[in-house]
Amino acid sequence: MRIAHLLFYLGNTMKQKILIALLCIVAGLLLILWRSLSFPVIEIHPRTDFILDQVRVFDPDRKNVSKLSLEFRNNRIFKIRKDQPDNEAEFAGMTVTPGIVDMHAHLPPHNLLDLIPYFSLLYLSHGVTSIRIAGDIDGTAVPYARKGIEEEKFFGPKIVSCDAFVTSGVPRWKNSIVVNSPEEAKKAVYDLKKKGADCIKSYENLSVPMIRAIVETANKEGLPVIGHVPYGMTYEESNIPDVQHFFGIPRPQTLEKDSVLNRGSDWGEVNEKLLNDIVHHSTKHGIANTPTLVASERLLLFSDYESAKKDPAVSLMPRFYREVVWNPEIGIPAYRGIGKEYLKKHVQGALTKKKTLLRKLYQAGATLHLGSDAQQPFVVPGASLHQEMRLFREAGIPAMDVWKMATVDANRSIGSESSFSLMEGASPDLLIFKEDPTNDLTKTSSLYAVVSRGKLYLKKDLDFLVQEFQEQQSKLLFEQISLFLGKLALEKQTKEFKH
Repeated sequence: MRIAHLLFYLGNTMKQKILIALLCIVAGLLLILWRSLSFPVIEIHPRTDFILDQVRVFDPDRKNVSKLSLEFRNNRIFKIRKDQPDNEAEFAGMTVTPGIVDMHAHLPPHNLLDLIPYFSLLYLSHGVTSIRIAGDIDGTAVPYARKGIEEEKFFGPKIVSCDAFVTSGVPRWKNSIVVNSPEEAKKAVYDLKKKGADCIKSYENLSVPMIRAIVETANKEGLPVIGHVPYGMTYEESNIPDVQHFFGIPRPQTLEKDSVLNRGSDWGEVNEKLLNDIVHHSTKHGIANTPTLVASERLLLFSDYESAKKDPAVSLMPRFYREVVWNPEIGIPAYRGIGKEYLKKHVQGALTKKKTLLRKLYQAGATLHLGSDAQQPFVVPGASLHQEMRLFREAGIPAMDVWKMATVDANRSIGSESSFSLMEGASPDLLIFKEDPTNDLTKTSSLYAVVSRGKLYLKKDLDFLVQEFQEQQSKLLFEQISLFLGKLALEKQTKEFKH
């Protein structure tokens, strides 16, 4: 009996050891997986006490420059001086502007790939100090990003968000409020206000009465309304207060089909009279426009996909974006299989007319916003807003006015006037350039430092972190897992976004 007991005990002990060994192996694999997918440890800390000594401060409102010294203590302006020049100071002679705002931004969902810290960093490293989220695809991105940035787990811009998409019919995105009547549309606005939304995103398949109910209710609640002009409706019929992407300008009957590609590119029948009518309607009704020209321009990179993947801005993105999400054969369904002829005739032709319309709207005094629609094909967070600024300049808008739109005008629109306030006690958002970019937008590449909520980040430190993220994402295990998960995520997120 004793021998039997001993053998039983030894057998159990051996099983326990095997089980423990297996658990250790699993734990080790999970640890390797976690380390491969988690973002790098942030070992760089912004300055909260610093002096911007003898800098050239650009005021977009007055379009002038003042030589000032701004002393910050505990991330607030402690003192503003006009004397005591020190030409040897670190920032002496540099140009300071307010931070820029992306008025049509997006963040990826919060999932195992954990890309939100990297995307947030990309915005900030390009001087984008605030973003307006034009819809949180599944409702996970904004809460995670805000919490992470507030707790300084990672760096990023201020975030204002429209939260859910107010839509009708089959919803394209998980985070949608589906309405079927003006009464339900009103309730959606109240629900979003209660939830803490900063704006309302009017989306697809809505009727004119539904849109009117959204706008009227949002106005009473003090919430701006931005949105798509639904397919089949004209720009004028929708009367959306802030129209995105210039949707609704081509007449519905001239569109080949209901697709975001066609709605943004089938401008062949848009003539001078229609452009003038749109300008008249916009100014008469106080309609703002966020055209996201860069999203159209970047589609042209599909003409040479292999070269597009090597584009300097595109190369900032994880491999699965370059090879899966933006792949012309298996990527975002709405953009699959675009032919070179279509790109040349429709996309390029539409972009030319959009620039003409933009110039006309500017000359008429209409409200214009700069947004990127990041994550559309080859549209990279942060870098794309610089490209949008350049496109506004190419349309004939003076550089200083582009700066005004991208900074103080945008901040006023999102209720963030304090972000460009230069007064003692303020914690502003500022950009510091080695060369003056206010007359020459190519000089934005001389960005030296970013002040976000009164904290100073050197560009070289932010770029170092970008490189750390890229090295993490280029590891074989991360690449293989992200390619696999990226395909699953793309299929899941775009399940209803086929057109």
